[in-house]
Amino acid sequence: MNSKNLSSIFEDIENTLYSQVDRGANLSADTRLLAPGDVFLAYPVGFGVGLSDNRMHIPTALEKGVALVLYDTENWLETELLSAREVLGDPRCIPVPDLGKIASEIANRWYGNPSAELDIIGVTGTNGKTTITHWLAQAFGKSHLTAIAGTMGYGSIDDLQTTGYTTPDAPRVQRMLAELREQKFKTVAMEVSSHALDQGRVDGVQINTAIFSNLTQDHLDYHQDMAAYEAAKFELFRRANLKNIVLNLEDETGLVWAQKLIGHSKARITVYGQAQHFAKLTEDQQSKSFPVLYELKAISRSGMLVKVDTRDQNFNLTIPTLGGFNIQNALAVISTLLAYAMPVEKIIKNIEQLKSVPGRMEMINLGDKLMPLTIVDFAHTPDGLAKTLNTLLPVAKQRGGQLICVFGCGGNRDMAKRPLMGQIATEIANKVILTSDNPRNEDPMQIITSILQGIPENEKSRVSVLEDRAFAILNTVRTAQVNDVIVIAGKGHETTQEVMGKKFPFSDQDHLRLALRRVV
Repeated sequence: MNSKNLSSIFEDIENTLYSQVDRGANLSADTRLLAPGDVFLAYPVGFGVGLSDNRMHIPTALEKGVALVLYDTENWLETELLSAREVLGDPRCIPVPDLGKIASEIANRWYGNPSAELDIIGVTGTNGKTTITHWLAQAFGKSHLTAIAGTMGYGSIDDLQTTGYTTPDAPRVQRMLAELREQKFKTVAMEVSSHALDQGRVDGVQINTAIFSNLTQDHLDYHQDMAAYEAAKFELFRRANLKNIVLNLEDETGLVWAQKLIGHSKARITVYGQAQHFAKLTEDQQSKSFPVLYELKAISRSGMLVKVDTRDQNFNLTIPTLGGFNIQNALAVISTLLAYAMPVEKIIKNIEQLKSVPGRMEMINLGDKLMPLTIVDFAHTPDGLAKTLNTLLPVAKQRGGQLICVFGCGGNRDMAKRPLMGQIATEIANKVILTSDNPRNEDPMQIITSILQGIPENEKSRVSVLEDRAFAILNTVRTAQVNDVIVIAGKGHETTQEVMGKKFPFSDQDHLRLALRRVV
């Protein structure tokens, strides 16, 4: 589709929308969000087992009284969409070739190009996106009026509206940004998932700063292999209009991307990590980038003291949390603040006042010496679990106790990571309790069996299976010693458990607090 044809298509669609739809109506790809008079966008996204096609819901949209249905004309699956095709004679149904590829821009135009009036910071990577976006919002402060948009919802940190997705579908993204514009936010720190990039959900979003945290195994049920997963992420950094790029040199992919982008992108490129990783760049690449390097000086109960070196200055600050991965997350934030010309004195003050993100290395009873130390963490990938456990193992040893890990794996997701996570858990933790996560439409015991496949026979004596997650948490706390460290991994901030298509209230934090009270 050339630019002339595309321009003509947009003009035709806009004329149709403006002549037949009230300007206060919303565009949506989700029939659950439709109100009478709205516009339903129906198109397929993804591929293979990750294919999703909402055109089958066109009859439902019409029944709800939509003003129009814009539907993709390509690649109909006759058996699945026969009922939908029977209603396409309705005059409200408008065919649009390759709608999925242009839905983001259609919604962007309908909502008045909201990202042009916002400073959008896009954060991508396997782990760390939520922490980085939350910390950016905290560190910019109220004067910068920064909203977040991601896994935990969108809006002000203290008043988030949930969407159920890391990055929602294309019309919802634009509607979300329009709401944030109306609420007078200046900046949006936005998580950008690989699915969103692959499916074009943010194609119509003007992103000014792109941040990369890391790349490790996840979502292979969708992307099929790591090369495709990486390629999807890299699309964020190929955008011609980026002003800033921030890359993690401690991650191998971040280093490779830095070598590709420095000298070829018009954006200012800031790289962060330790000095030995910066040394892997050529002298020319070093001179054309902006390094933010660190050295860990000390670890205490109050956090991690690091020395930060840039080309122009160096300073010390304390990051008020634990884990080398959180140093990297904090460096991503510091690098961004420096790119936005925030004074160092203010950066130090704001970083040292950062609050932990719910479900991210969240210590439930820190300071209670009569109880085992309990932590909730979102670690749901092999790399994420390894980093969390490696951070907490020295803490357990320092306390003179054991590290106990309670976790499971989500159903209907990347199955290849299950045995890997079982292997990692038993290699690092002293005790492992396998339980149910979000089984979705799978049998929880089949998921647990897959995890067990990665655990050597001679290590299984340290592994217990308690399918019921609530009982697993309660029993673990009851049987732990006061010096032990317990980490409940996998669900983090989530407040529901998804079983057979239904979501039931469930909070790891609430169940931990209940278990701790019963021990008293």
